[in-house]
Order: sequence, then structure tokens, then C-alpha cells
Amino acid sequence: MPCLPGPTTMRAVRFLFSPGGRLKPQPFVYGAIAVYAVGLASHWLTAPDVIARGGLWPFVAAQVVLIWIWFMLHARRMHDAGRGSGLAVGVALLYTLSIALLLIIADGFFNTSDGLMANANATGALGLILLVYVVATLLGSMQYDLAWVVVAILVVMAVLPIVVSVFFTIWAATRRTVGSAIEATR
Repeated sequence: MPCLPGPTTMRAVRFLFSPGGRLKPQPFVYGAIAVYAVGLASHWLTAPDVIARGGLWPFVAAQVVLIWIWFMLHARRMHDAGRGSGLAVGVALLYTLSIALLLIIADGFFNTSDGLMANANATGALGLILLVYVVATLLGSMQYDLAWVVVAILVVMAVLPIVVSVFFTIWAATRRTVGSAIEATR
């Protein structure tokens, strides 16, 4: 007899892909730690050997899956705490935008795509550095004060989404569970 999708299969699919439902603090913490650990390990997919074989696509796929799992965990935790999932959406979008910026920069340096940026290369980044240098020179700032400010801003832009997501995870983990679904809608 063929195995047809039934209630058990649909529950498993819904559990894996739906942000609906509730998640208690302890399983949430375990899931969040796993997502952050796999996310850290996924940066190995940007190693030169991996990029030479598959481009940035393995890293992109891993990040898409991890962002969705991160969102799903946090949305469920927020529902369990009697809150909406809007903050989780916002933090996930902030992190998604930072990954998109990272991919644009990486594509410029590694020239891995065949799409619109197929001709982009490291000279684009060098041109930006040269522009900052020329502006600093014209403003009379030969001590690279402006360059350090630009570098500091770029570092903050790179680190901020990670810091925000970790603090949001800690905040979500410390929210109390609401007793019933009726109380969660109040």
C-alpha cells in the first residue's frame, strides 16, 4: 500500500516550516544555540576551496535556511510569551539585509556570479577606498580621520545585526510563558 501524506506527515511538515505554535523557554534556548552554532559553522562555506567549486550558493542556501529556522523559533517563543511575532520579523529582516550586503561585497571580491555583477571585482572596493582617500585629502585630513570613521561605521554595520539578534534571543528566552492560548490573544 503506498504511503500517502496523512495527519502525521502534515504535522511534521507544519512543525518544521510553520512559525505558528508555541515553544517553551528551554527547548527555545536549545534550538537557538543550535542555530547560532550552525550559523557560525556555515561561514566555512565561504572558504576559498568551497567558493571555487560552488560559488557563494552553498552559503546563501545555508543562510536562508538558518534565517527561516531562527525566525520560526523566535515567532513560536513570542507566541508562547503572549506576544506577536513582529519583533522577530524585524530582527530577521535586519539580519537578512546584512547578509545581502555581505553577499554583494563578497561577490565583488570573489567574482562568483554570472549575473548582473559578473564584471564586478576588487577594483570596486579599491575605488571606494580611493574615493575616501581623495575626499580626506581635499578636506585637509591627512591623518586618515575620515577613513577611520568610515571603517568604524562599516564595522558597526557588520556587527550590529548579530548583536541585535543575540540580545533579542536572550530577551525572548527570558519572557514568561502565558498560561493558555486565550490569554495569549489578550
